[in-house]
Amino acid sequence: MNIIPKRIRTARTLWLALGLCLTLPVNAAPADTDGLRLDKVVLVMRHGIRPPTDSAALQAWSAHTWPTFNTADGLLTAHGYTATVLLGHWQRQYLDSLGLFAVGQCPGAEDTYVWASPSSRTKATGAALLEGMFPGCGITVHHEKTSNDRLFHSIESGLAPLDPERTRSAMLAAMGGSPKVAQQRYAAAVLRMQTVASVPDTCPKGNNAKACTLSNLPWELKTKGTSVKLSGPLGVGAAMSESFRMQYAEGLPLDEVAFGQGRNAAAVARLMQLRSAKYALNNHVPYIAQRGGSQLLGQVLLGLEENATSQSPGGPPPTKWLAYIGHDSNIAQLRTLLGFNWKIAEYPENDAAPGGTLLFERWVDVHGHHFVRLAYLAQSMDQLRQLTPLDVSHPPYREPYAGLPGARHSAMIPLETFVSTMNKRIDTTATEPQQYVDQ
Repeated sequence: MNIIPKRIRTARTLWLALGLCLTLPVNAAPADTDGLRLDKVVLVMRHGIRPPTDSAALQAWSAHTWPTFNTADGLLTAHGYTATVLLGHWQRQYLDSLGLFAVGQCPGAEDTYVWASPSSRTKATGAALLEGMFPGCGITVHHEKTSNDRLFHSIESGLAPLDPERTRSAMLAAMGGSPKVAQQRYAAAVLRMQTVASVPDTCPKGNNAKACTLSNLPWELKTKGTSVKLSGPLGVGAAMSESFRMQYAEGLPLDEVAFGQGRNAAAVARLMQLRSAKYALNNHVPYIAQRGGSQLLGQVLLGLEENATSQSPGGPPPTKWLAYIGHDSNIAQLRTLLGFNWKIAEYPENDAAPGGTLLFERWVDVHGHHFVRLAYLAQSMDQLRQLTPLDVSHPPYREPYAGLPGARHSAMIPLETFVSTMNKRIDTTATEPQQYVDQ
C-alpha cells in the first residue's frame, strides 16, 4: 500500500531538480574511529515537519487567524518530506564513507529494516528517509496496522501504565513543589505567548469569562482514574510554540510565522519556552520517561547486541541498519533514560527537532571487541526552511554523547558497558517481547 500522500509525492520533483546523487564527496571518518570498523547502526528518529495536530484548538485561543499549511492537520508536509529525503541522502553518504554499505548500490534485503509508529506522518517520514538513503531499492516501512502501538506509545497503550501517586509526586518535584511554583516560573512566557497570539473575541467553549485568556487559566494537577494531567495554559502554549517552529521550518512567509514575530530562527526559538516547559514537567520527568521509554530502549539495546545472522528473542530483525521512526515524546524519554543533553543550533536545550535523530553506532576492532558511539543529529530550522542540500560542507548539526566510564576517547563506549549500564535504567515491568509483524 502506498503510504505517501499525493502532495508529498510531488516533493520528489524538487528532489530530482536538486540534481543530487549518491556519489557526492564523502565525510572523513572521525579520528576516534582509528583501528575500528563500523558494523551496525540503530537510529531513533522523530517525524518531520507537520501542521498543528488540532488547528481549531489553537484558533480558539487567539484573535488572530492562524496560517494554513498545504496539508491536513498532523500529516507530514511535502516540504517536510523533501527535508527528510535530504537528511536521508546525507546519512547514506556518511555511512558509505565509513564502509557500512557499498557506494551507490542497493543493500541486500537482509541489511536494512524500518519500523515506524502507525501514524501517517511517521510512516511517510520513514518512506522519505528510505528515498534519500536507498532510492529505487524497494525497501518498505513496517508498522503496526492498528493504532494500539505498544513500542512508541507504551503508556497510552497500557503496556506501561503510570502509578497515579508516583506520577503526581514526580511531577510536583519537577515543578519545584507545587503548580503555583511552576505558574510563577513560567508566568512571563505565558504572557508573552498570550500577547503574540492575542486574546480571542469569545471564550473557548467550557471556559468562563475569567479564564478567557491563557494567563488566567489555573495551574492544577488533576487525577482521573490512573491518569494525572497538568491543566492550565501549558498545553495550548506548548502547541502554539511548536506550531510557530513548524511554520518557520515549512517555509511559510515570515509575516505569517508567529503572526510576524518569527522573523528568524532565533526569534522563533525565543517563543518555544512553553514547549520546553511542557517536556520538563512530563516526558523529561525520570519516572515518566522510564515507564514510557523502557520498551524502546530495550529494543535498541537488543539491536546493538545481536549478530548479523540471528535475531534476539523478542528483539528486532538482525540487520546492519535498523531505523525506528516515532515522535518527539520517544526522543524525550530516551534522552532522559540515556542521560544525554544536547544543544543543537538555535533550538532550545534538549529539544526534539523535526527529523531529529538519535544515532547509535556499533564499532568493532581487530580483536572483535565492540564499542558504541552515540550522537544526536538534526537539521537546523534554517536548513529545514531553505531545504539546504546536506554534504560534507553542510552537514546536519551533531551533538556527541559524552560517554560513560571506561569509554575510549570519551566517545567510544565498550558495548558490554553501555548495554549493562542502560539495562539498569530500564523498568522491566514496562517491557515485553516485541513482535515485528505488520498486523
